[in-house]
Amino acid sequence: MRIPTSLQELNPQQAHLCLNIERFVTKELNLSLTGSRILIALSAGVDSMALLLFCHIQKKRWGLDLKAVHLNHHLRQPAQREAEFVKEICTQLNIPCDIGTSHIRIYADKYRLGLEEAARILRYRFLIGVRKKIKADYLLTAHHLNDLAEDILLRQIRGTGWPSLGGMAAYIPEKSLLRPFLLTPKEELQKLVSQANMTWFEDESNQDLRFQRNRIRHTIMPLLTAENQNYLEQIKKLWQQANTDADYWDTKLKSLQEKESRQKEAIYLKNKDLKQLHQASRLRWYKSILQRLGPGQVRGKTLYLLDKSWNQSDIGKTLQFPGNKAVRIKHQGLCFLSAL
Repeated sequence: MRIPTSLQELNPQQAHLCLNIERFVTKELNLSLTGSRILIALSAGVDSMALLLFCHIQKKRWGLDLKAVHLNHHLRQPAQREAEFVKEICTQLNIPCDIGTSHIRIYADKYRLGLEEAARILRYRFLIGVRKKIKADYLLTAHHLNDLAEDILLRQIRGTGWPSLGGMAAYIPEKSLLRPFLLTPKEELQKLVSQANMTWFEDESNQDLRFQRNRIRHTIMPLLTAENQNYLEQIKKLWQQANTDADYWDTKLKSLQEKESRQKEAIYLKNKDLKQLHQASRLRWYKSILQRLGPGQVRGKTLYLLDKSWNQSDIGKTLQFPGNKAVRIKHQGLCFLSAL
């Protein structure tokens, strides 16, 4: 099996797909990967093989230093064969590949987590650890448009607010995490890999309806796409709109931070500053402060209750938030506290 090394070795349709992905990274995300050290996160599935192929093709175009990594969770019988397959194909492409191991069931039992959540935590802990160890500029994962659609539905089920309801980020700077396929349908990636005569493994656990994401994938998604054949295109537009709004709020919140007064573990907001704002701005300001004070999921219901209590001037009232945080209503305004 000879794997293509350039766009010229692909048919026009697949070459065009690679160029669209390249434009997404360079134009929409405004990133330059030229001369970068890249860590490619691989499973043995078709999405990962598409990512490996794309990076292999872009190696000369962008002058990339490629490394790959695979994590064996020891959850399924074929896991060892998949790890060997990934190692073999990376060797064929002359891409160094590290194979890591984890024991999900032990971790999940210890911390009382579901297998999905435990696998996600350990996977990203491992990947980010390797990225730091080898000093890679970017960690690439193969999340695609179908994954984004499932993520949006999961967030909707959990009650996530806007603009986070728009789904996962394509680039997370603090983790150097990049998802170049995020607006690319899975079907297009399968075609790319098939045209290159590459093989892959199908993970049978993806059919297990005990897992929430699989139920969404195999029951809800087919219904939505049957009702609207352009559903994935609508997901793409929703993501783009959410990112536009997120950029706007990030800019606005930076200016609001200048009005904050900090004393030790507390942040104070003055009534005169709060009264000048629309409720949407106040709610986002509250949330940004609570997030900066430490970990703990901020729920919209409690934020609305906080704003209502402030409007009613419930002086002395204290509202508790996850992560040992609280907000106290005072005569002068609001006092955000951590480690109460």
